[in-house]
Amino acid sequence: MSLIGNWIESLSYEMEISSACTRKISHLSSCTACIGECPTESICVENGDIYISKESCTTCGMCITVCPVQAIKGQSPVRRTIRNFLLLEGDSALPTVVELLYYHKKGIRVVHDALMRGEIMEKVKQTNAILEEMELERLSIVNEVKLEKEEQSRISRRALFAKLTSDSKKTLLSSMTPIKWRFNESSFKTSNLYSGWSFYEVSLKQEDCTLCEACFAICPSNVFSFVDDSLKLTDHNCSGCGLCSDICKTNSVQIHYNIHKSTEDTFPVIKNSCKRCHSLFHSWDTKETCPICSSVEEPNFFL
Repeated sequence: MSLIGNWIESLSYEMEISSACTRKISHLSSCTACIGECPTESICVENGDIYISKESCTTCGMCITVCPVQAIKGQSPVRRTIRNFLLLEGDSALPTVVELLYYHKKGIRVVHDALMRGEIMEKVKQTNAILEEMELERLSIVNEVKLEKEEQSRISRRALFAKLTSDSKKTLLSSMTPIKWRFNESSFKTSNLYSGWSFYEVSLKQEDCTLCEACFAICPSNVFSFVDDSLKLTDHNCSGCGLCSDICKTNSVQIHYNIHKSTEDTFPVIKNSCKRCHSLFHSWDTKETCPICSSVEEPNFFL
C-alpha cells in the first residue's frame, strides 16, 4: 500500500477497551478511572460489561492516559510542544495529571494556556504537589509565549496538518472499517515514569490473609511474587487499579495513594503439600490442607 494509503487507513480508528481492563477480568472490580475522566461520559457499564459508546466518543484519548492497566487502545491526546513548553489550545481536552507528569519526564517545564483556565491551573497544582514530594522541579503556567519566527512557522505547519487530519477523520471514520491500533498507552503507566518512586502503597494484613493467592494471580502489575521461602511485595509496580483489594474475601490487601520512595516488603512463608488434593501451596505456618480444600467439608462416608 502507498504511503498515502497507509496514512488514510491510519486515520480510521476507534477507542477500544481491551480484555486487560480490570472490569473485564473480574466483576468485583471497582475501578472507575476512565469513567471519571471521560469528558463526554462515553464510557458505559451495563450488565457487568464496560464499553465505549461510538455515538458520543470524540476519540480525545483522555481515558488512555488515566487507565491504571493500559487497557484502552486508541490514540492518546495529540499535544503541541516546543522547547520546554506544552502549548494548550482553547478547544482541546485538558491534560490529566498523569499526562502532565509524562510531559514533565520528557522535559516540559512550562504549560501555556492563553485563557488561564481554572481547570488547568488546578491540574498543574496537583502535578506540582507530586513533583514536590519527589523533590523535582515544578511546572509553571503562563498565558503568553514568545516564539521565534521559525518556531511560529513550525507551529503553523503543525496546526495545518492537525486540521487536515481532524477533517479527514470526520469523513473517513464514517466510511472505513476501523483498524486496531496500539499506541503509546504504556507511556502513561505511573511505574514507568520515575525510577525509585512509588505512587501507591500496598499493605498486607498478615493476620487476616489466608494466602489463597487469588490476588497474587490476578494482579496485572506483578506486585506479588514468591521468591524462595518468602512472599515479596514490590509496591513500585503497583498501578493503583485496586483489583487485588476488590477480590480479597478477607480484606487483607489494601491499596493507598502515597508518593514515596519504592520499597520491597518480604514475608516468610512455608511451602506445603495438601494431603487431600496433593497440590503444593504456601502458608504462614505448617498446614495439612490448602485453602480450597479447607473451605470444603471433608466427605463423611459413614453417613
